[in-house]
Amino acid sequence: MSKVSIVRCFDYERENIFNCLKRSVDLIGGIEKFVAPGQKVLIKPNMLRVARIEDAVTTNPEFIRACVRLVKQRTKNIFIGDSPGGLVKSEKVYEQNGISEVARQEGVKLVVFDHVNKHDGIPFARIKDEVDVIISLPKLKTHNITLITAAVKNVFGLIPGLYKVHCHKHAPNFKVFARQLAKIYGLSKPHLNITDGIIAMDGEGPSSGEPYSLGLIFASEDAVAVDAVFSKVIGLDPDAVISTKETARLGLGEADLKKIEIFGESIESVAVDDFRLPKMFFLFRLPNFLTVILLRFIPLVIGFDKKKCSGCLMCKNICPQKAIVDVKGRIKIKISRCILCLCCNEICPQNAIYLRLLRGRKKYEK
Repeated sequence: MSKVSIVRCFDYERENIFNCLKRSVDLIGGIEKFVAPGQKVLIKPNMLRVARIEDAVTTNPEFIRACVRLVKQRTKNIFIGDSPGGLVKSEKVYEQNGISEVARQEGVKLVVFDHVNKHDGIPFARIKDEVDVIISLPKLKTHNITLITAAVKNVFGLIPGLYKVHCHKHAPNFKVFARQLAKIYGLSKPHLNITDGIIAMDGEGPSSGEPYSLGLIFASEDAVAVDAVFSKVIGLDPDAVISTKETARLGLGEADLKKIEIFGESIESVAVDDFRLPKMFFLFRLPNFLTVILLRFIPLVIGFDKKKCSGCLMCKNICPQKAIVDVKGRIKIKISRCILCLCCNEICPQNAIYLRLLRGRKKYEK
């Protein structure tokens, strides 16, 4: 059986979070089970883009520090690395999101994913092949397409920068993307997953939602099991999360809660009933044939909040389909080109992009 620990932790106070994170790992065998003395370890957080720590878009720097200090009990060969979305420089995200300071203070090395090795045609950051252990530190959030983004999806950050855009380009819908994500996960399974669910994100995640005080840390060597347990805690059937369903179907992890052994808190004792899912979640609750019919007449499209948009054009620059255009100084989207990869939504620093149903046929959506 897969093992998942659930530990309560209500703040990012340095000593408290270390003790909570250590307990979450101790419950499933201790750090010595995952890291041997002297091994090279990559700690891989979720560093989607430059964002305020309090907005819960990225893994909290104190959560990363706690993991570094735990791993130091076994080795000093520690690296921290992730690849943010689009054209954003890793160094900028590290510095502004507080990761550079943690690395300096703890004496560990930050890595930039600027070299790749291909595995089965997929370009991974070379560091993946240069370390002995990968520890994934995802941020628990909702996602407009996959419903949640947690442990399984965090491996997508091992695909450097613009290569992620190419992955989206070759995945014309969320089902194809889920299969591609499952393949990526199968080729890069972390040895340990410790999730930052102290302050999670609900609503219109992964970058435009609201901080939610969940107060939990989940840990497991099985990312699929972590996502299944997290889903149940927030009132979601694990099978409704297509990335969980697909990875489990391929035998890459366990999504059946009856086959997952829980340590620490029980699911029932930490379950919440007010965790808001994305507005378009209702589409995933409909039978597949009804969803297909509905979207044929009222398609999903990207919307822009003109009051929030700063005109930075980051969305235009990152779009793999060149679907976002600048028409006389106004950002618009060519609906026929959009594949709903949500790269624009994830990267927008103003949270000005959202998912909506289109009423009426138009060439452009403003």
